[in-house]
Order: sequence, then C-alpha cells, then structure tokens
Amino acid sequence: MKVLTLWLWAFGFAINKVLWENNPDKTFYAYELNKEIFKKVTKSREHPFFFKWHRLTRNIEVLENYDDIISEIDLLIIAIPAQFIATSTPWFMDKLKPWVTILNLAKWIDIQTNKPISAVLKERMPDVDYNYAILSWWMIASELVEWKKIWADLWIADKKVWKEIKWLLENFHLKIKLQDNILNMELYGSLKNIMAIMVWYFEWKWYKESTIWYHLVNFYEEMKEVILEYGWSSDLEFSYYSLWWDIIATCFGNSRNRYFGKLLWEGKKIWEVLEILKKENKHAEWYETLKAVYAKVGQKDWFETIKFLYRLIK
Repeated sequence: MKVLTLWLWAFGFAINKVLWENNPDKTFYAYELNKEIFKKVTKSREHPFFFKWHRLTRNIEVLENYDDIISEIDLLIIAIPAQFIATSTPWFMDKLKPWVTILNLAKWIDIQTNKPISAVLKERMPDVDYNYAILSWWMIASELVEWKKIWADLWIADKKVWKEIKWLLENFHLKIKLQDNILNMELYGSLKNIMAIMVWYFEWKWYKESTIWYHLVNFYEEMKEVILEYGWSSDLEFSYYSLWWDIIATCFGNSRNRYFGKLLWEGKKIWEVLEILKKENKHAEWYETLKAVYAKVGQKDWFETIKFLYRLIK
C-alpha cells in the first residue's frame, strides 16, 4: 500500500512517526506546504514547532511537490487543519486513482455548508470514486509521538481495507477500534471540542468539579438535540466513540481548546486569541464548528450552553 500524508503539522508528523516505527523497511511519502516545516523536517527530520527531541527517519520521504506520485497512491491521509480541507481538494481531486482510500484526521462542522467533512468532500469531489475513512483520536498529538498508550476509532466505507490500515498503524501503544456509524464519530467528535473551551473558562473562573460537570451534562443533553436538528438520530450510541474518552484528553488535558479558554478568561478578544494561536502555529477548528452550530440552532430556546459560549466569544 503506497501512502501519502498531506501536511506535517501536529497530527501529520505524529502519524508518520507511527508509520515508520511500525514499518521501518517501507517508504512513506509526506507533502508539506509550509516552507519552514518542509526545510526543517527535510534537513534535521525534526519539527520546527512541536515535539522537541523527536525525529522522523529517512523512510519518510518529504515532498515539495506530489504531482509525480499522487496518481499511484493507495492511501491518502488528510492531516490538513479542518478549515483548509475544502479549499485544498482542488489540488488533488483530479489526480487520484479510482477507489483510493482517503483517511481524514480532522473533525469539524464546515461554517460555509454546515456539514461534516465527509459531506464536504463528497460535494467537492462528486466525480471521484474513493473510499472514505475517518480516524478519531482520543489523545493529544504529543502523546502519540511519545509512545503513550492510547486509543483511536476508525470508520471506513470499504471494510475490506480495514485490516491493511490497522496493520499500518496499530501497535502496542496505539489501539484502533472499528466503528459502524460515521455520523456519530463526526458530529460528536466535533462537538466535544466545544466542551473544552467551556471547561477551561469555568476552571479559570474558580468553578469546582461538581459545577463543571453540571455544565458538561447540560451540554451533553443539548448535543442530542443538535443531532436531531441535523436530521440524525439522538439514539446514536456513542459511549465507545471519541466523546467520553476524548473529554478527558481535550477538556482536561493540555489541549489547544483549553488554551483558547484560558486566553479568553484573561480578557483577550477573539481576534487577539486567534492571532496568538496563529503566531504559535496552532489552529482552532472547534471555533469554526461553534459558529456553524450556532447558525443552526442559536435562535432556538433549548440551546443555552451553545448560546452562552458563542456570546462569550463574540
């Protein structure tokens, strides 16, 4: 299986480290648009922004241009920050081989279409035959790089490819579980990121654990109603998906979402927070998701937590 990763930001770098650790005799390809990242990884195999003391080996071939190989790729890993996926698809959509597997690592609701990434890709590539898959992490990227024991969920349209992806990625440290419902993973995986900003804000306001969990439970109840608004079933089983496990990592770990909440608590305006994140080479996909969800349900009485968070930021 010939593998190409698009972009080597946090999770792109991390998943390539897993690829070469699991398959030291196999060559993998990675494309990076950012010149600083490209030069640093090519020269020293280190990332210029993240994961100090960690390197990729030479079997990760970093490309400045992928035109010569993309038509041969069997597995295309999209490690692009979510808000750039829609605008990036024209670069590769006409070059893919039929039934290539596209493995998406991002979760969000698109602000332009108010749809998850699977639907966005389907709209952007209506004439491309591909096998869509999504990997939902229950972790922070640094833990994946550092060989912490972690878990991820995988949904894939063509189950016949499942064992090949599992063989490429799974090891003693990373366990992967196959799931049956893509809507569950995409929507809950996106919404739980919104929870993290709420947790950080309340923590810095000196709220205690009982009060924080009161708000989390309220938000969970709203999430079921959000699913109904999107035309999906609120009876979806998600206890084995990315929500509950990822709450611990995203809401109570050292995540970008919590960092976002801390900056807001300090009194910074939203544009100031986004500028700080940009300078630190971090992205806030959840912010775009919050705007999309608010546009969908913000005028309805039920969604008090979503309205509170949106007004807090605005």
